[in-house]
Amino acid sequence: MKARDRIVSWMTLLCFVAGAALGLIRPDWARAIGCIGSAYVTVLKYMALPALILSVFRAALGSGRNAAGTLLGALALFVALFSASFLLCAVPFSLFSPGRGFSQMGTTLWQGEGASLTVGGILQNTFSPRRLTGVNSLYFPAILLSFALGLLCAGLGWRALEKGAAAGERFFQTLLSWVMMATPLGVFSLMASCTAGFGLKALASSGIYIAWAYAGCLLVLFVVMILPLWVWCGVRPRQYFQRTGRLFLTSLSTCSSAATLPETMRTCREEFQVSEKIVGIVAPLGCTVHMCGGAVSFCLLGLFVMQMAGQQVSLVTILAMLLFSLLLNMAAPGIPGGGIVLGATYLGMLGVEHAELFLGMYAGIYRLLDMAYTSLNVAGDVTANVLIDRWEKKR
Repeated sequence: MKARDRIVSWMTLLCFVAGAALGLIRPDWARAIGCIGSAYVTVLKYMALPALILSVFRAALGSGRNAAGTLLGALALFVALFSASFLLCAVPFSLFSPGRGFSQMGTTLWQGEGASLTVGGILQNTFSPRRLTGVNSLYFPAILLSFALGLLCAGLGWRALEKGAAAGERFFQTLLSWVMMATPLGVFSLMASCTAGFGLKALASSGIYIAWAYAGCLLVLFVVMILPLWVWCGVRPRQYFQRTGRLFLTSLSTCSSAATLPETMRTCREEFQVSEKIVGIVAPLGCTVHMCGGAVSFCLLGLFVMQMAGQQVSLVTILAMLLFSLLLNMAAPGIPGGGIVLGATYLGMLGVEHAELFLGMYAGIYRLLDMAYTSLNVAGDVTANVLIDRWEKKR
């Protein structure tokens, strides 16, 4: 790690702790500076988009036909890691039944609607002009179109474009590196506003659910994300956390895989020495469709609410939950409204009664849950990049 990056990492850690403390001690001050963190996340997302487009295009152009194999391999690995995460969490969540007897739901009803899971609905949500007005909704179609254009240019023999794309990517990466120097300030503002908005009251009233969510994420992190790197790549747990510390601080504070993408790509390149062509394809794709945090989220949400309602859960039910989760996870780039809408759709597919009452509480604490889920998502992206890179090099 460069000296500058080391300084930024330590400053980010200090600002993370200081921001959380400020939010608890002086919530009025914390709310006043919340706009700084919002501006930081917005700038990161918009600055990362052109770098992402050029990175995917250049990787597809340089790899040619191999790019398609890398893409398919990445998708297969994403499904495997997601399924492993879901089934691993299903064991303790079923054995200990954390939802049984839980009554701290409050009286708030969730008034939103679920999302359409038809093929036409997903395509319409993904590519509709109405949906392409926000930077988040641009990521998935931008990746697909850049990848297809890169393959087309490779097929036409226009390899000379790779140099221009590489120069453009370096330009935007340089701009991003300067923006990321403000990470400590952004993290300080985001953590301050987060703790000011929730405080200890939300933790106390919904502590059981939050604790199980974080426990599930830690279990998946060690077993599904770190263990394979230790066994097959020789990356010990201590080394893993040393290399990803700044990445996790960014994901915990921003709760956005898109905003964390520049740091994810930097971590893969510089800390794990993943090749440029692998990072250029796998990292942007993982940012949009690889959501291992969603595996923990869906598993806990479904089992918790069914246990709360006294419903019996069989192995067939768990496998059906996994299938629904995979469908929702892949549809996530085109579904508006985030994790709460996906959760409502998921419970509707499972046929859970009176789910809107629990979803009222769930929506209230989702920001706290999303910190853990997003961090697990980016951890999964790093693991996928490293595993695919090692496999490609050995092959």
